[in-house]
Amino acid sequence: MIISPIDYRYGRDNVKYIFSEENRMRLMLRVEAALAQAEYEYNIISRDAFLDIKNAVDSNSVRIERVHEIESRIHHDTMALVEALTEQCSAGKNFVHFGVTSNDIIDTATAMQIKSAVKIIKDDIKNLMKTLIKLIDENKDSVMVGRTHGQHASPITFGLKLSVYLDEMSRHLKRLTEAEDRIVAGKISGPVGTGASLGKDSIEIQNRVCEILGIKSELASSQIVCRDRYIEYLSIINNIATSLEKFATEIRNLQRPEINEVSEYFDERSQVGSSSMPSKRNPIVSENISSLCRFIRSLIIPEYEAAVIWHERDLANSALERFTIPYASVLIDYVLYNMNDVFSHLYINKEEMLRKARSDEFIMSESIVRALTLSGMPRQEAHEFVRKASMEAYKNNKSLKSSLISAGVLKYIDEKILEAAMDPVKFTGQAVSICNNVINNAERVMKDADE
Repeated sequence: MIISPIDYRYGRDNVKYIFSEENRMRLMLRVEAALAQAEYEYNIISRDAFLDIKNAVDSNSVRIERVHEIESRIHHDTMALVEALTEQCSAGKNFVHFGVTSNDIIDTATAMQIKSAVKIIKDDIKNLMKTLIKLIDENKDSVMVGRTHGQHASPITFGLKLSVYLDEMSRHLKRLTEAEDRIVAGKISGPVGTGASLGKDSIEIQNRVCEILGIKSELASSQIVCRDRYIEYLSIINNIATSLEKFATEIRNLQRPEINEVSEYFDERSQVGSSSMPSKRNPIVSENISSLCRFIRSLIIPEYEAAVIWHERDLANSALERFTIPYASVLIDYVLYNMNDVFSHLYINKEEMLRKARSDEFIMSESIVRALTLSGMPRQEAHEFVRKASMEAYKNNKSLKSSLISAGVLKYIDEKILEAAMDPVKFTGQAVSICNNVINNAERVMKDADE
């Protein structure tokens, strides 16, 4: 019986596999094999014992069905894995899991899972950044209405809007790259963090195990890896999710029929928009992104609680962490992938953008204030002059230009200057330069992340 939508609806197979029960068991067995190798290298167990344990792991002879069978009897999942591995050993069976506790294996395996997830998430971010770069380059001078407080504001370009998004994603990529050293860490130090059962070389053994596995090790830990690492990981994921929901919300708004400036791809041949209204073309992917991002952000709350432990460890973190890290990782990959797909196939109605910008004279009020000020009128007086003319135009359902002329604007600037000041194409400032600067920076960030 399948209950979780993660299993049948959301998420991509490559990330779901990382957090699957099968892969988690495989990683925990790899930790056991690395432990045996380090213990052999530091003369705790024999070479034959190490090779026997390693061969049992490498041969995939430990079956998940057997682990479940043992767990149903002893009610301890890690010890069930240990017993199943021990059954497959001969020379090494007396030293399987020697000197360690369950969370040495669990948390070190989790670190390996997070490392694999981070690599995919970074690739997802870079793919989205590349798509945004292409769109920005194509739309750096595509003039549209700016909007503040849900109202029309001074003109911008669509490329500038997307440059804001790209710059956010550049920072997210930097955050994830810089944090990877902190959020990926394992431990091999026993039930209270002293490493006592591993003797005088316990620190070196811990470091060696983590080196074999390609991760770093804790300097000091209790029975578990410090959860500030997981909190930082989920915090970055939440930050990414917040940006993605913002992007998706903008697409949803701009697709509204009364705006009609962008829209998601819709397969007219077969896609159904509504079960009752066959004419509908809904922004369902962007809505799905918004919905899942809200859920993703909620997952950090239980992880905050999990960081508060009794003494060297209790079990209150265990069950909830079977959800927090896997779900957040699977879903952030999924929404990043879908956000990239939305932008990759986005319909951009440049003509409607420009038409709206040219049909609303009021978006040029800032430009007119500027023209009046540069012609000698004090800035505050210019602001009040344009404000009164605007209110008069609203009140009498007049154009802004006619209202300004009635108010005597041509005493201060000639009509050519006024017309130029009311042309949205001529009032996008340094939008193109900003787009180019953001693209250049994004390309540097991606290159640094690859090094």
